[in-house]
Amino acid sequence: MNIKVAVLTLMCCLLVAASAQSDRQVRTINLPAGVTVQYGTMSRTGTLVATLDSDNVVRVWSTASGQLLRPLADGSHPPAGVEFSPDGRYLAVTFELVPNEKGVLRIFDVDSWKMEHEFIVPDAFALAFSPDNRRLALSGMVTQAWDVESSKMLADISPPFGGSSGLSFSPDGRWIVTADGDACARIYDAGSGKLRSRTEFLLEPMAAAFSPDGKSVIVGDNDKTISIIDPESGNILRRLPKQPGLILSLDVSPDGKQVAVIYGDANHFLTVDHLMLWDVDTGTVLANFQKRGITVLGGTFVGDHYQFAAVSANQLGVWSLR
Repeated sequence: MNIKVAVLTLMCCLLVAASAQSDRQVRTINLPAGVTVQYGTMSRTGTLVATLDSDNVVRVWSTASGQLLRPLADGSHPPAGVEFSPDGRYLAVTFELVPNEKGVLRIFDVDSWKMEHEFIVPDAFALAFSPDNRRLALSGMVTQAWDVESSKMLADISPPFGGSSGLSFSPDGRWIVTADGDACARIYDAGSGKLRSRTEFLLEPMAAAFSPDGKSVIVGDNDKTISIIDPESGNILRRLPKQPGLILSLDVSPDGKQVAVIYGDANHFLTVDHLMLWDVDTGTVLANFQKRGITVLGGTFVGDHYQFAAVSANQLGVWSLR
């Protein structure tokens, strides 16, 4: 009898959790004929989506109207990375000048689309602004931190081997965490490049981000596990339950209570169709989005939901999940 009650209680809990999850498509945007999206990012307000497209154009879309606001291109030089500043004022785009060697970073004012800054950088695909917009870090095979206003390099923080797949600033902009190709996550001083701590993983980490209070770092690695680490010592404090997919990116909510994780198919790396919302404290899954034929790009926490962009066939969709 007790076993039956326990089973029924568990089933009721699962039904409640399933009913609590809500996902809906709030906008559909038709892409130009023959164009596919290779990468996308959303502004922190959720009002803009920037897509890096197969025709070597970066397109910026309004999530409210679905209108194309601006195409950005550089002739024969393909774009490699794109990222909004935290306040949504700027859009940073890297263009590849010499493959795996040299690129150019351009920072545009989103209101006027005037180019505010331009400087030559190593070829890079991952970009991150500091919360105050004053610093920008970039990574590929080489990882660096730059002062935006002066276009001056502050620190060369490249790992010994393999480059970095992801990076993020601490809330105060003092530290940078990198997810490195030699199966380590490292935390550096953003102004000097001095190493603060190092954490080893079984497999290569692909994504890392500080908690909003700066007291922990959340890292996702190819062992399909999310780890919470102490930034001072680099020690792993705890892990969330392992999932089938490879962790490609993660985003922490402003209150630090949730983390949105985008997974790639373990057998087909380019199939990015899985998004999960986790409760960081309890290690439970709050929402699970996976739809056949839909590629998840990325998003942001807006109010009580997670808003993200996804692609299906020749359409760009804006979705809400909570």
